[in-house]
Amino acid sequence: MELSRRSLLALAGASLIPASRLYAANALAVPSVDLLHLTVLVDSTTSVFGASITRPDIRVVPPPITADYHTAFAGQWGYSLLAKSSAAGAARTTLIDFGYTPAALLNNMALLGIEPGTIDAMVLSHGHYDHFGGLDGFLASGKVRRGTPLFVGGEEAFCARIRGTDPDGASFGAIDRPAIRQAGIDLIVSGDPRIVAGQGFTTGQIPFVSPERPRVPTGMLLGQNCDRHLLDPAKRDKSFVVDDAEHELGTAFNVAGRGLVVIGSCSHRGIINTVRRAQAVSGIDKVHAIVGGFHLVPPQTRDQAMETLALMQAINPDYVIPGHCTGETFVSAAMAAMPQKVIRSVVGSSYIFGSA
Repeated sequence: MELSRRSLLALAGASLIPASRLYAANALAVPSVDLLHLTVLVDSTTSVFGASITRPDIRVVPPPITADYHTAFAGQWGYSLLAKSSAAGAARTTLIDFGYTPAALLNNMALLGIEPGTIDAMVLSHGHYDHFGGLDGFLASGKVRRGTPLFVGGEEAFCARIRGTDPDGASFGAIDRPAIRQAGIDLIVSGDPRIVAGQGFTTGQIPFVSPERPRVPTGMLLGQNCDRHLLDPAKRDKSFVVDDAEHELGTAFNVAGRGLVVIGSCSHRGIINTVRRAQAVSGIDKVHAIVGGFHLVPPQTRDQAMETLALMQAINPDYVIPGHCTGETFVSAAMAAMPQKVIRSVVGSSYIFGSA
């Protein structure tokens, strides 16, 4: 049954409560940036006929035309985003997630002229293969600077996973921790909010403060590839649990004069909950843009997609850039409801906020 108009309005009204009143956040002195340049490195939508957009508060640059027409940007089920920010003349580059395969990530980076050695910090949103699968090959390039920080939200990210929620399901892989050590990466595992490269920040663990309760279609094999002693006490003695994505992180930037740009790479904790957490951590209620995967594909329902849309309209971001696991149900409804705000995520495209 679809949500009634009254239910949608009630949900929207709940979302108008200032984030600071919803729960106490870990206080963080969040910096502001003058310019934020987001480039989609991995997603499922590709195009060689992208359109550019120029407005006072955003510029969209389509994928560049490759010099050799035999080459093309690779699209796949997964996500990776490059964030170039600048503040007071200092520029920083943050890589958020790594897509499904090294081949796609490295191909698309090469076509965009992005060198691994230029990355100042990395964030892994959560421990699903379609977000960390490209990591090993990226590190194996030998071009990533030793000592580059990699932010991960908790030990659970490293646990081996299976597809589906049956303990006998097929493997969904696990992060190669030795490869991270061998590359000399500074691994920072924390559920607390953290400043990233001096200009962005992670949300830390994301509480449920909206009606969103997404179902996560994977299971964790506890103790396999992860240290039981570092897991939540309620889980550490079990051999299998259905994922609740408790370790998942969002990433955000405060664009001066515009507000927050919040990136929910897959939003298994709910994209509205992710935004609310970023607001509470930063103390900033204004949301300029919401970007990434909103996890509204099955097993989520149409009602859940409409519920999220109502809550998002109440937050009233200037822009919404849905991609990856958002799903066409939400995207088509959002484009009808907010036609000037919704912009498609396309591999190789850049979305530029702020002023140079």
